[in-house]
Amino acid sequence: MSDVLVASLAAMYQETLLAQYRAPHNRRALVNATHTGSRKNPLCGDALQVAVRFDADVIADAAFGGQGCSIATASASMMTDVLAGLTRDEALALVDEVESMLTHATPAANLPSKLEALRAVAPFPGRHGCATMPWLALRDALRDALRDALHGRP
Repeated sequence: MSDVLVASLAAMYQETLLAQYRAPHNRRALVNATHTGSRKNPLCGDALQVAVRFDADVIADAAFGGQGCSIATASASMMTDVLAGLTRDEALALVDEVESMLTHATPAANLPSKLEALRAVAPFPGRHGCATMPWLALRDALRDALRDALHGRP
């Protein structure tokens, strides 16, 4: 890929992240949530909560709350945009995919296009924690949902 194209993509991704931060989607209380997760970053003071509502094994709705930096907020906004309609297993796989993309552990071949802007964070290891914070909170909520399903609870 040419340097000009890389720079152009980086600028586009950065603008997408800023737009998501300025006007985040799904930042609201989810009063009928079935499962929640939360994460804090004591180094910077960020604290985010993620709430999901399942209809059987499918995520029907997702929202987030709390305070986060621009990257954490944008990541949470984009994350909640893509969750509706995913099963618990699909959502867990997506969490792994985002983590892999950020750390370059494996290529992120299955990353939804709505999450492409998160690639702009990958070259900055110091910001990976910001980008993954909402995803780790989601993982906590999904693990609780899986535990409940295994025990026959809705």
